[in-house]
Order: sequence, then C-alpha cells, then structure tokens
Amino acid sequence: MTPHLVISDLDADASFRAAVRAHGENPDDPWIGGYAPHMWERVRPIWEATMGTAFHGRALEFGCNYGATAIVLGALGVRVTAIDVDSGLVRMARLNAARYGMARRIDFVGGYDGVRMPFASSTFEAVVCAGVLDYVDWSVLPQVQREIDRVLKPGGTLIVCGTSNRLWPREMHSRRWFANYRPRWVDRLAGRQVQRGVWPWTVRYGFGRYENLDWLDRGAAYTTARLRMPGGNGRRVVSMAATCLRPLRLTPGLLSPWLSIALRKESS
Repeated sequence: MTPHLVISDLDADASFRAAVRAHGENPDDPWIGGYAPHMWERVRPIWEATMGTAFHGRALEFGCNYGATAIVLGALGVRVTAIDVDSGLVRMARLNAARYGMARRIDFVGGYDGVRMPFASSTFEAVVCAGVLDYVDWSVLPQVQREIDRVLKPGGTLIVCGTSNRLWPREMHSRRWFANYRPRWVDRLAGRQVQRGVWPWTVRYGFGRYENLDWLDRGAAYTTARLRMPGGNGRRVVSMAATCLRPLRLTPGLLSPWLSIALRKESS
C-alpha cells in the first residue's frame, strides 16, 4: 500500500494549478490543493477499516469536489467513479488525480442535474459520501438518497463520513454556533441560507433498508479507525461509548460532531 500521496506528474500539477487560478481560487489552499493529503491522513482509516466488506468491486464517490476522496481511494487500489454537479470542478479534479498518478484509476463524471445520476441501477458495489450530504439542498436530499440507493447493488456498502451532525450546537463546516438549531423560516426572513448539518437519523434511515455495519461489529471497525486518526480517542473511550449506546441501538459515529457510519444494503 502507498505509504503517502506523492505528486508524480509535474506537467499535470502545473495544469491543475493554472486551472484553479483561472477559477479564481488558490491552488495552495489546504482545502483545494492540499485536501487529498489531508484526507489521506485523517479520513483514510475509516475506509481502510471497512475495506474487507466495502471495496471488492467498483465504487462511486458521490460529490467529488476537487477529487481528494477519489484520489485517496484510488491510491488504496479501488476502482472509482467520481461524480459532481459542477463540470468545472470535475475538470480540476481530473487534473488533480493526474498529478498524483491516479488518472487511470478514476472515471470522473460531471454536469448531471443534481438528483438523477447517469448510471444504471445496481451499478456499484460501494458508495462513499465524504463531507457532501450537508451541502445537498435539504428539499431534495430525500430524492438524492433514493438515487444513491438505486445505483448501489443489493448487498453493497454505503459509507458516510465527514458530514456535519445537526445534533451538535456548532456547525462543523462554517464553525457557526447554534446554526444547526436555527429554523429554516429564519433564512427566508433574513434573505440568506445558513449552513446546517444533517440529522443522524436522516443518514441512518434515509437511504432505505440498510444494516448498520458499525452496530453489527460492535463498533470494532470504527474504533480501529479512530485510533489511527491523528489525535484519535483511546480504544477504551470509544469502546465504552459503543457499549453505552448499544441499548439505544446507536453507534458512536452517529453522535460525533462529524457523522460517520457504514451501512450495508439489504440483499433482497
């Protein structure tokens, strides 16, 4: 396994940097040019902890942005299809993948309508939603979840991570206190929309009939992933949380500031 991500194609790197500047952004922004290494360091353990069940075949990354998640999955040996509503971002994501030598591992798709994806039903063995569901307009989120369910094969794995949890008083992307608790009618009065997280039960039950893999393994994979993250909680803390939440049929990732859950679609 690749020990870290390395920019291996300097021509692609130059093209990526030029494209990002032309888009009015800074290629050295840690959330643009530096996002793939960030995801490799901080989020990769979640995917590695579920690789035994999730990544035997073709995987979809829903909402690829600049391609960081797809690049990390590609570096882990996954064959990835990555999709985003913004064709301009997809073009830059493709260049970003090329500079890490991942262009042949990732198929990028852009310009769809934001709900209906251009894939046949039951196309993918796994779907990854990394830091994206909280950016989907709340009014179409149920449709988007049904569409993700449509393209995932029965028995396939769905991983949601990096999604701001609306239970928490601080919205994790904007860092605004109490934005998660602000009623939506206030947005209409104020004339602007405030970023909010997603309710954990929307993630757990909104895709259809799925098993909670974190529940089935008593939080073992999630605990392993947390231990491997920088500054991760100790095994005893996470294990105690999993034990305490079990009678409530909850798992620690559903109550953390960043929602995390691995789900398996029912086979029938």
